[in-house]
Amino acid sequence: MRRSITTLALALSLLGGGTALAHGTEGAQAQPAAPSAAVPAPVKNADGPLTVLINGVPVQSPANHVNTDGKTYVSVQAFAAIAGVEAEFGDGGRTAAVGGVLLADLERTGGVLTAWVRDLAKAIGAQSVTWDEAASEAYVLYLPKGSIQLDQIPVPKMGEHWANPQAGDMPTGPIYGVYKGKLVFLEYMIDQKDFIDGKNHVNLAGMKQVPMPSVVQTDIEFQPKGHPGMEIPHYDIHLYFISDEEQQAIH
Repeated sequence: MRRSITTLALALSLLGGGTALAHGTEGAQAQPAAPSAAVPAPVKNADGPLTVLINGVPVQSPANHVNTDGKTYVSVQAFAAIAGVEAEFGDGGRTAAVGGVLLADLERTGGVLTAWVRDLAKAIGAQSVTWDEAASEAYVLYLPKGSIQLDQIPVPKMGEHWANPQAGDMPTGPIYGVYKGKLVFLEYMIDQKDFIDGKNHVNLAGMKQVPMPSVVQTDIEFQPKGHPGMEIPHYDIHLYFISDEEQQAIH
C-alpha cells in the first residue's frame, strides 16, 4: 500500500456511519452508496460477443445475451456457480432464486433460465456492475461481505483500497485494490520485525469464498518508514491480477 492509503481511523469512522457500497454505471468509477441501492445494469451493445465477469472470472453460458431492451441477461445457474452461492428453481422451472433471493426479471433462452445481471449482482451483495462498451463486457465487482472503501481517490499505479476493518483485517490484510469498478490486486502488509523474529503468518484470509482471478504479477516492497495505515517498517505484498503495463496506466 505504497505512498498513500487512508488510515484505519478513517475506515472505522466510515463503519460508524454504515457500510458504504459503490455502484458503478457504464464505464464510470464506482461511487459510495447505501447498501440497499440498486446496481445499475449495462446498456445494449450489439457489436461482438457478450462477456460477463465476476471479479474477472468468466461466467460462461451460451444463454447469456442482451435483449431487445438493451438489458443483459445471464444464466442463473452459471452465475451462481461462479459466485459460489446456491441457485434454486421452482414452479416447474419458472422461478429462480440466488443466495435465497427471489429473482423477478427472468428470461428463458435455449431452455436455460437467465436473469437480469443487475438483479443477480444485487442478490449476492455485489459492490458494482460496470459496462465496457468497446469490449461488450459486463463486470461484476464482488468483494467479501463487510468490505468498505478506505480511500476516495485512486492511488496512482494502484487504485482504490477496500477492506473490512471490523473483521480485524487491518493492518495486515487482506486489502482489495479496485480501479474503475474492477478488482486489480490483493494486498498484505507484514511487519519487518515479524520477519526478523521468524514469525509465521498462516491461513491469512484471502478472497473469502468470492471469485478470484489468476495472479499475473507480484510486488514485494519494503517500506522502511511505513506509510499511513501502517506507520512502522514493513513489507507491502501485492498480488496483481493485471499486467504491469495496465498497472502503470492507473492514475
